[in-house]
Amino acid sequence: MLEEQGVVLSVSGDTAEVVAEAKSTCGSCAAKNACGTSLLANLFPQRKRTFRASNPVAAQVGDRVLIGLDESVLQTASLLVYVVPLLGLIGGAMAGTWLASALMPEIAEAVSIGVGIAGFSLALLVVRKTSSRLSAHSRYQARVLRVLGPQTFPVEFEKLLKIQSNEK
Repeated sequence: MLEEQGVVLSVSGDTAEVVAEAKSTCGSCAAKNACGTSLLANLFPQRKRTFRASNPVAAQVGDRVLIGLDESVLQTASLLVYVVPLLGLIGGAMAGTWLASALMPEIAEAVSIGVGIAGFSLALLVVRKTSSRLSAHSRYQARVLRVLGPQTFPVEFEKLLKIQSNEK
């Protein structure tokens, strides 16, 4: 189970909107002063991620919570997002080469490129449709595992709450 801490921004029924700050591991590394990755991490500010999670523990607005996602879900999503488009591109290019070599060998390369792009685009549509269908299942959603305690509100969190209340 992948776990991360967050703060509940709002609660709607059995779901909660949670904000989690991306953490860099560069601060704990012994080579942080000599590392290019650490330099890049310092140049770009950490961003906050806001998302919806099922809330079976009835967390309230302002609670610090532990949220979790099953690792197999992340693996499935990675395969879907990375492998399916790659297979569409390679399969389309191979089909284009086979088709063009039989019908128009003089432009086989251009046909291979065109059909490869079409295969890639078709695979992206399949990924989009499949991800929409999978996101409706509770297995593929993050969930609040437990309440860690009330949040001491930093200035940024108070700004998020004000922005959110002004939008409603």
